[in-house]
Amino acid sequence: MPLTVSHPLIKTFILEKSDEKYKNAGEPTTVTIRQALQSEHDQRQDIWALTKQIYNNDEPGEVQVIRNMSMAALRRKEIYLTLIGSNLIDAANDKPLFPSRDGKDGLPKLALHEDQFADAWGRLLPDIAEEIHSKVLELNPIWAGAEGEEL
Repeated sequence: MPLTVSHPLIKTFILEKSDEKYKNAGEPTTVTIRQALQSEHDQRQDIWALTKQIYNNDEPGEVQVIRNMSMAALRRKEIYLTLIGSNLIDAANDKPLFPSRDGKDGLPKLALHEDQFADAWGRLLPDIAEEIHSKVLELNPIWAGAEGEEL
């Protein structure tokens, strides 16, 4: 019998480090992450698409490789592709910073376009952002490589 393609794993994580650091005594702060499928993996790989190799004719064997991307952009893309939602509250409007909705396939998805996500993401403190990214890598270890991307 051939393999049956199933829904991706979905897991809700508690941001324990952030809750402890910022002394959250109420409901635990959570993020819900979805396992990346091939379509998300392909979108992530597009960040690596612009690579230029320059050969030095004066020095045979010398090659210079130039990549036009940043690790911050890669992390933001990984999170955008897999974050389903969170109970983090936006102080500006007292609403969820990363709201979710039902997707076409009946599975929850982030209710923000990428530019809206980037705006919300930019309002986080760096240590909270880093903890969220660690949860994405926990559910998507193929993206972690040897601590980051295979360069």
